[in-house]
Amino acid sequence: MLKPVKMTKIRIIGLNTYKNKIVDDMHDLNVIQIENAEPEVAKVFNTQGSNANYKVLSENLSRFKGFLSILPQREVKHKKYYSSPEEVLEDISKIYIAGELNKLKDDEEKLTAKIQENKITLKPLELLSGFGEDLSILNNDYVESFIIKSSDETESLKTDYATFINLNNGYSTVTINRKNEPEFLSILSSKTYDMMKIPELNGTVKENIELIHNTINEASNAIEGIKSSLNALSDKYYEPVAQITEQLEIYVKEEEILSNIAFSENAFALEGWIPESEYEKVSSVLNEDSNNTMFIQKIETKEDPPTKLSNPKHFKIFEFFIRFYSLPEEYEFDPTMIFALVFPVFFGLMVGDAGYGLVILLISLFIIHRVDHPPAKSHIPKKLSGFILMIMGKNSLKTLAKALIPSSIIAIIFGIVFNEFFGFTIYPVPFRLSSTPVPVIHIGELLMISGYIGLAFVTFGFVLGIINNAYINHRKAAVAKVGWILMAWAFAILGLNLIHRVSLSPLETSSLIGYVMLIVGFITVVVFEGTLSLMEIPSIISHILSYTRIVGILLASVVLVLVIDTVFRATLSDPFYFIIIGVVVLVVGQLFNLIIAVFEPGIQGARLLYVEFFSKFYFGNGKPFSPFGSNRRFTLKKFDKK
Repeated sequence: MLKPVKMTKIRIIGLNTYKNKIVDDMHDLNVIQIENAEPEVAKVFNTQGSNANYKVLSENLSRFKGFLSILPQREVKHKKYYSSPEEVLEDISKIYIAGELNKLKDDEEKLTAKIQENKITLKPLELLSGFGEDLSILNNDYVESFIIKSSDETESLKTDYATFINLNNGYSTVTINRKNEPEFLSILSSKTYDMMKIPELNGTVKENIELIHNTINEASNAIEGIKSSLNALSDKYYEPVAQITEQLEIYVKEEEILSNIAFSENAFALEGWIPESEYEKVSSVLNEDSNNTMFIQKIETKEDPPTKLSNPKHFKIFEFFIRFYSLPEEYEFDPTMIFALVFPVFFGLMVGDAGYGLVILLISLFIIHRVDHPPAKSHIPKKLSGFILMIMGKNSLKTLAKALIPSSIIAIIFGIVFNEFFGFTIYPVPFRLSSTPVPVIHIGELLMISGYIGLAFVTFGFVLGIINNAYINHRKAAVAKVGWILMAWAFAILGLNLIHRVSLSPLETSSLIGYVMLIVGFITVVVFEGTLSLMEIPSIISHILSYTRIVGILLASVVLVLVIDTVFRATLSDPFYFIIIGVVVLVVGQLFNLIIAVFEPGIQGARLLYVEFFSKFYFGNGKPFSPFGSNRRFTLKKFDKK
């Protein structure tokens, strides 16, 4: 929980007779990160693998993925178990929908293109709705015509061979002699014009519009018929197609592993990482399915194992922030739980307003619901939603929203403590403008508290660093961190004496303690880390003081909302139009402050942990654990049947 899962590397050697079954077991166990065998093993097992099944399975997978992309989605109510590729291929042989599906899809695409083509033709005709003559006079062997949006720039197009007719709707027709087309197009290329070609048609505008509408309606009805046929096919075949597709994906993955493992004429060998706690289970399953012919052993290696985090369910969402920064090595502390407990407190304290906390909570719940239950039609502007999803995916957005739920609840609690609700009071008189907000009154105490928090976290970080370095036998680095703790406390003691106007003379007991700690810490760091490390002394002081930004951000928000609310209240006794201005200032100002209340505490809260805290103990650079397996939705594992 406070450390990543302990991993062990194993080597598996078995008979080729059980090779497929063992790889299938490893897939369904989903706890083994398969890697290439070490060179000395590969030299012994060096036969070139054959891939007889791969081509058949991958070709069918490609076909069935195509079926799924065409068939309307349906709920898969049952999961199916497949014991072998042969069983899947048998089910595939019973599904004859390729020809019908492809024909329906081709017809739909042709009809859609036909509708689009007619809509393009329709647009200029609608602009010509007042034109009563036969359209053939606008385009024939002698002339051709265009519709152009009227503007000052269109004056440059008026020449002897171009005839303009104003349509009285912001557009004009321009008819030119075909022999002058090159010259006319040359003029057009010099500037950008909103222009379209009048289609070459016979008959009146009205007749052609009616004909095009009929064509579009017929094509639309035909598409509805195609959709009805696709729905009927989907009702019957979607579930088996989804099941087959998923199982084919799994078998293709297994074939890829089979083609890369080391094996000889009679035996095979592979290596991989597994959680140490899974070793007995893996050994039992593989031996059971190989009639106890499998040889499984743990390997001593100097390789860095992959990292698998293990945290309680409600803390797992904060693993996102640790992965974003860097995964820990196996021997390090996993700071996920620390982040999960501390970040919401820092965030809530920096927001410090019950109103903003409530809005952030509601927005977070809305995002989670929207991601889980996307509407058929969204009222959120596409550009805004597209921009957000460009920055982070749906899953990341949902994770962030979940992390903000406890943060916003703590913001509400601090808001009640500070008596702040969008800058107005909560008690004893609700919605009264406070001229002296609680954080402003107690600014000195809050700054002191934030300083103590900084000292506590810097110390805690060094303590974790001592434990980490002791674990990997870096004794000098561990002892040096004791020196850094002494210096940090020395600076804190001397700084507090300076603030409280206590003498800095060595005759003063507290100052003497500070000097002794500073000297001992200084010598310890120099001896065990070298003189160059002394360059970090200013950063220790700055890291402790950096935690005062918690109060700084809180005060910035409080003061800004106080100014906004004061302007609003001042307009209430003025004429009506001033009240409108006041409401605009209130709404826009509160929205602006709300955006700051989301981003600034979030960024700074994470930064205090990433930089000021993690830098004292965290190495990072862990490799993620990627076990061989799949997330099944429509099929059963072998072990689900037992």
